[in-house]
Amino acid sequence: MKSENSMCIVLRATNYRETDRMLTLFSREKGRIDALARGCRKPDSSLLASSDIFCCADFGFNIQKDRYYVTQAVPRENFYALRSDMKALMTATLFCEVCERTVMPQESNPRLFALLAGALYALSGGADSGDVFFFFLIKLLDILGLRPVTGHCALCGAPTAGRVSISAGGMLCADCPGQQAPAGLEEKIETVLATPSKNIASTPLGVDEKTMALALNWLTDTLEAQPKSMVLLRTVWKIF
Repeated sequence: MKSENSMCIVLRATNYRETDRMLTLFSREKGRIDALARGCRKPDSSLLASSDIFCCADFGFNIQKDRYYVTQAVPRENFYALRSDMKALMTATLFCEVCERTVMPQESNPRLFALLAGALYALSGGADSGDVFFFFLIKLLDILGLRPVTGHCALCGAPTAGRVSISAGGMLCADCPGQQAPAGLEEKIETVLATPSKNIASTPLGVDEKTMALALNWLTDTLEAQPKSMVLLRTVWKIF
């Protein structure tokens, strides 16, 4: 048996047996961790406050045969305010699902951890959910090595002309095949790429429904599947 400690964000929490819970955690140092929190659902458990989705806490683990067991947790932030705004709640849920799909076990990903933490703080603090979603998407693409192309056509290198292609990965010229971009899209992308994730809450972008629809489709294309939580987010936004 060995012990470890790590700051983590809870991406998923699934009830198990009578009082336990299986947690999918995003560790800043260890990537994705699946851990069992025994007895955490008991009213007097010291783990209760740290065993719900979105919670950021300092976790302690015992590791037996490559299985993680939560032994202690000191909460840093629970983001309870998210639950009072349906758009913010569904956006945050989607972020956690995206991280669960993209973060690998035992692989540190500090940039994505900082992005998720910044996004949760922004949503919990009342930032516009559309702006936060767009910021998260563009930063995610950059982290995954799919940085959107701006400043020149993603296909031929000519000057851009207010057109975009998700499959090409960015802005286009007037002659290459694509679609008309929402107003100000290129400027919004460049703003996000130049802004640290910690400043997400103080970066208003003015994302409208057309930009949001494009961003949702861009994320689906990147993941090669539509996350379950995106269906609910589309319903909340009335984007189908």
